[in-house]
Amino acid sequence: MGPVRPGPFSKGGILNVSELEQLLLARFPAEDAESWDRPGLLVGNPRDEVLAVACALDPTPHAIRRAAAAGANVLVTHHPAFLDAPSRMTPEATTSSQAGAAVFEAARLGVSLIAMHTNLDRSEAALDQQASLLCLVRMGRLVEPDGYGALLDAGGLTLDELAKRAAAAYGCTPAVWGEDSRKLGVVAVCSGSLGSLGEVARMRGVDCVIAGEAGYHRLLELDCAGVAAILVGHDASERPYAGLLADTIRAEAPDTRIQILDEGLRWHAFGTGSE
Repeated sequence: MGPVRPGPFSKGGILNVSELEQLLLARFPAEDAESWDRPGLLVGNPRDEVLAVACALDPTPHAIRRAAAAGANVLVTHHPAFLDAPSRMTPEATTSSQAGAAVFEAARLGVSLIAMHTNLDRSEAALDQQASLLCLVRMGRLVEPDGYGALLDAGGLTLDELAKRAAAAYGCTPAVWGEDSRKLGVVAVCSGSLGSLGEVARMRGVDCVIAGEAGYHRLLELDCAGVAAILVGHDASERPYAGLLADTIRAEAPDTRIQILDEGLRWHAFGTGSE
């Protein structure tokens, strides 16, 4: 992030949910989101006063309950509560869906849900954060001029050294494609799913991609083209965004009480979980 500057609510002003949404959209514009995405306020009363904010990766029913228990009436997340609106909203995911249960719980507990998704993914702040986490110099974007992915200078690190750095940065046990001793120059970091960005990386001469997840056949194509890959897990690659969202709110509304929910990974590499 850039330098913190006083925001419009820095002198004890009352912030409502709509103003919080606009504060975030000013940093992560809705027009930068994909057409299928749902950035912004999905559940809640725009006129409610913000008592406290919780930030997390996913607006699960559990996260919503934790936010409410902490005194927060707004949960700001990276992932939206839903992309396609749930047809049923019930207390249990088994009788509707995870999204339906989340909407039910948010409405029951009076917790507004705001998401900054693909509009955050392609922001300068998100790309700079990835570079900072890996302690590498950012060279630009994978998709210029304003698309996804950060291009980083690995400075001759080996694939093994970079994988260890990624493991520490994202708190996970990554899956690695490639020779551990290979020295790397240009690295592309793509949070979440790699998808077609793998082909962009290949065409741009990238030595290695770091992503949350990728399909086997895409990885096979990259491997055959001499592009290494480090996969850290979709959630691991994006958990740091909760801190980025909290920092964004804090910079503009420093009087707002903010808590980052401590979220563990939803998976583990066999043999590395708790005994």
